[in-house]
Amino acid sequence: MTAPLDIQLDMDRIRKDNWVVDLLRPRIQNARSLTILGRPKAKDVTTAFPNFPRSTPNLRSLKIVRGVGLDWDRSVDPFGSSAHSLMCLALDNVPLYPSFLNLRTLTTLFFRDHKFHLHLDTLLDFLKENHSLQSATLCVSFVKPSLRSSQRRSPIGNQLKHLSISCMHVIEAQALISNIALQRGAHLDILYCHWDAGLNEILTGISTTHLLNLPSPTSIEYETQPRRIRLFGPNGRFSFGSFLTNDVFVEFPLLPLANVQEFRLIHRDSSGARLDSATDHLSFLPSLKTLAFECETSIPYLSTLLSNPSSPPSLTTLAFLNCDLSDLSMEKLTRFASGRKNTTSARLYRVVIVDSGGVFPSADLIDALEEHVPIVDARRGKKLPTDLT
Repeated sequence: MTAPLDIQLDMDRIRKDNWVVDLLRPRIQNARSLTILGRPKAKDVTTAFPNFPRSTPNLRSLKIVRGVGLDWDRSVDPFGSSAHSLMCLALDNVPLYPSFLNLRTLTTLFFRDHKFHLHLDTLLDFLKENHSLQSATLCVSFVKPSLRSSQRRSPIGNQLKHLSISCMHVIEAQALISNIALQRGAHLDILYCHWDAGLNEILTGISTTHLLNLPSPTSIEYETQPRRIRLFGPNGRFSFGSFLTNDVFVEFPLLPLANVQEFRLIHRDSSGARLDSATDHLSFLPSLKTLAFECETSIPYLSTLLSNPSSPPSLTTLAFLNCDLSDLSMEKLTRFASGRKNTTSARLYRVVIVDSGGVFPSADLIDALEEHVPIVDARRGKKLPTDLT
């Protein structure tokens, strides 16, 4: 009995020296996984392995990674005879054939399509009927009339645990979002797209509850450069990435944030993201208990944030990771902690300093702050609280 083969071929090299193909050809029926790289064309695959894909009856994983701009011969269906065995399929600018709808054993699908335009209902029908599919990454373009003609009364159900979406245009992202319902605990990623659109441009005007499936996220992470939003909760995870650098807080009203208890703000550099309005928008997080900063520079918006000692009222922990805690920042922190100390409903219980970004506040400033609030200073060898993520 011959052992199963996991094969990876670079067609650019095979064209120059095909001894590897000559060696593999008699054993290709034992291929368990086949990855084809190097700008392959359909005729390259059929020349290397005659009668492909019928010559690979035991194939479980097929990945065809191509360069943009090459034509794929539509007469060569790369998975037609493997419809009842494939578990992993990754196609990079290879068209989908009618046999695609017969794939019923797939657990993982990656489909990138910059040239061959799909009908929206073709993809939606496949996602609905394939009950084994657990992970799908879709970088797709659709036939424009199908975006208008698709008439579905409710979003489709499926078994996906992870869905990643990247589209060329807002209307295509909206078409997928409004027509796919994820199950409890699923992860949704809206990846970097080729258009400068924020999350509010994508979500405004369409129903999202069925897709986000995050009625009660408990924490949110916001990174300013590159810009990413991540929501974590008991019902799943949602993340969004974009190159847009508008006011980050304009997007929050669209998200279900009433139960968020931790907000981590990651500010890599002076990316142009406007953060000075943070205090005005913390009302979107009425249950916030922990506000954490990770910055490679000073915190220019700290002054605005700390100007209102009672907002948000539930805040108990301020945490700083790799932040430039200058003397001025420490003085503002001290005044803020002092103001919170004098209120019974909005008391600050601790300040956590994981690192100081190379700027070490003076001992006098540390002592002044500690008069109003306990300090957990990891630089002094203390362990982080277990409830901080």
